[in-house]
Amino acid sequence: MKLFTKSFFLKTWLSWLMITFLSSCLEVKKREPAIYLIPEGYVGALYIVFNAPNGQPPMYEGNSRVYHIPPSGVLVTQMDANEGWSESSEIKYFSVSQSGKRVPISTVSEDTPDNKRALYSGGLGEAGPIFGCTVINKKFTIGMKSERTDSNKLLTIFEAIKVKNIDKKLFEGMC
Repeated sequence: MKLFTKSFFLKTWLSWLMITFLSSCLEVKKREPAIYLIPEGYVGALYIVFNAPNGQPPMYEGNSRVYHIPPSGVLVTQMDANEGWSESSEIKYFSVSQSGKRVPISTVSEDTPDNKRALYSGGLGEAGPIFGCTVINKKFTIGMKSERTDSNKLLTIFEAIKVKNIDKKLFEGMC
């Protein structure tokens, strides 16, 4: 019985030590708050391409990153991908009129009516080669449900760059 108790204690202690050691190796990074400014009436796929030396310089409002999506729907920025966790209240989406007026945009949820304009935020991904480089990008779709799922409006990043005439110079120096 004494041997069993010592063995159990040793196994428990070693398990605790291993878990403590491994958890100390994990870094849970918090991402910066973000504001996404999307052209009023834009429908379809939106992309943000990160780490482009010739892209749009970083923009901030307070401590929030600002991603001002151009009418093309493809923002090429110098900022990094801003990975990590964040509170949903720290991420804001706005439709922006030509006069600069901001109107909040809701994100897609189970309760979003099919006829309501909403934004679906995808994850980070890699695409390439784009002008010879593999790029880190984030994709969004915006519109009513039928528009967010219409393959004619959902250009791939390759199609968007070609169709929207995105300047090749923005991608120079990325690879």
